[in-house]
Amino acid sequence: MKSANCNRRDPNMPGGLPVGSFSAPLRFIRGLTFLILLSHFFAACKSDPIKDRPISFSPWRAQETIKYINNRYDREIDSLEMLPVMVVSHYTAMDSLEVSFKYMNNEEMESGRGLLKKAGGANIAVQFLVGKGGEIYRLMPENHIGRHVIGLNRHAIGIENVGKDEKALTKAQVDANAYIVRHLVKKFPIRYLIAHAEYRDFEKTPLWEEQDNKYRTEKIDPGESFMQPLRAQLADLNLKSKYDGGEIPSRLDYVLAAYHKKGEFNGNALVIRNGEVIFRKAFGEDVKADDALYLASAAKSLTAVAVAQLAGQKKLSYSTPVSRFFPELKHLLKGVQIRHLLAHTSGLEDFYKLVQPAAGFSNADAVAALATQVKPLSRPGTKFHYSNSNFILLAEIVARVSGREFTAFVRENIFAPAAMAASYFAAETEPARTLAATDAAGKKFQYLFKTSGAGGLYSTLDDIARFDQALFSHKLLSAAQFRGVIRPMAKVEKRETEYAAGWYVYPKTGVIYHDGNFSGYHTMNWLQPAKKNAIILLANKNTPKIREITYEIDRILHGLPAQRLK
Repeated sequence: MKSANCNRRDPNMPGGLPVGSFSAPLRFIRGLTFLILLSHFFAACKSDPIKDRPISFSPWRAQETIKYINNRYDREIDSLEMLPVMVVSHYTAMDSLEVSFKYMNNEEMESGRGLLKKAGGANIAVQFLVGKGGEIYRLMPENHIGRHVIGLNRHAIGIENVGKDEKALTKAQVDANAYIVRHLVKKFPIRYLIAHAEYRDFEKTPLWEEQDNKYRTEKIDPGESFMQPLRAQLADLNLKSKYDGGEIPSRLDYVLAAYHKKGEFNGNALVIRNGEVIFRKAFGEDVKADDALYLASAAKSLTAVAVAQLAGQKKLSYSTPVSRFFPELKHLLKGVQIRHLLAHTSGLEDFYKLVQPAAGFSNADAVAALATQVKPLSRPGTKFHYSNSNFILLAEIVARVSGREFTAFVRENIFAPAAMAASYFAAETEPARTLAATDAAGKKFQYLFKTSGAGGLYSTLDDIARFDQALFSHKLLSAAQFRGVIRPMAKVEKRETEYAAGWYVYPKTGVIYHDGNFSGYHTMNWLQPAKKNAIILLANKNTPKIREITYEIDRILHGLPAQRLK
């Protein structure tokens, strides 16, 4: 916010009258409206004590600050813009306003501050400096990153109060800090107000981003005699001094909006934390949050659940030979078991590499194309080859074992118990009902194939959330069955992860996911079952950064322990 400056000429005043001039003849004033506007302007001049006094911030200092963030926080930012959710009150340890300003106006960290200097060359920088008489100076843009609090700089606005120690601080400074905080709360989703001395209380929270466990300094400022009356003045704002996660929805919106603004995400997003939906929003003029979008390969997780359900009923097992169902593929299926289809270790080629599908292309067409494969790519169970053919065969096996069409089996045994009323298969739907996508070349794409099992499924944010929560609550599979589904079965070297039954898995962090990508449709269903967390993204425009976006959301939920998806 730009504060009013009573020494500037107001360009909106007739004749460019000096804003501070009360001696101008009233005959130049035209109408009651102008009088009202003039009185409002002077009221602003009188009431807003914030004065802009920028510290020097050359391109060198900006780049050094960015370098500090990227190196220490494991970030890849190229701008100092941030979304502040916290205000940190400090004191300068200097008893002079001018000395304090001069210190922060220096761009480079002084060599005498060894630990801080080693961490980065840019000097300390805060957004506000407050004199002992309560004078408020804005030193830099409020939503730009400064360097003033270890681990939290990318989320925090700093207020430096002039004073050599706690006793030197004044009531006027308390009042000024309260004014600044109220001003900031109107502009940003400020959730926390802390003393500099409390910064370490936020270690091991999602807001903490310093990677070096040894990089800490002991802080005692500004002291309880300052913070107690400050918090009392601001009690009505209910600001927190301990982490509670209340800032997460605002941060999610900020990050996804940034990707959308850059043209890197157009679609719908939903986030579940501790079993509760905390965020749900559409980003794009042509999508609504309740639209059904094509899941592409993210549908494979549902196919794996259908297989697990039949295994739980003892109608098949993961060791069942696949050749008994497909005698026409016996030259490819020697030694291949259902577990190999589930883990993409069967050696079967992807049917998309064997034939060019056209509108109406079905599972039967995919099996016929697969029959043209001369020999397996590798021996069963020895190597991961991602292949849609595997899940086409699994869908056909579900149909033959259950005696029901695969789509009917899924509706009855997954959609119904999970209350997924808005989900449907392309094979059973008129194309006009489906929402088209825009591919990488900017062309509209309408899904007209009739396959199912490897994809073929349209769903909504809410239905996928219901599916995930049904897994969390064991409505679809018992706890033991679900553990079997997400047990790693194959190394996926390209993604530096492992594959289970229809899920990519990271055993160390407990993360499982499956994404989808088909001619402009990009989807993600990411889960952390032990914590009942989920990230669901459904995009209808080319979104090659879908895994990066998921990681950024994970960072907001978990901070540094977030799992980067390869």
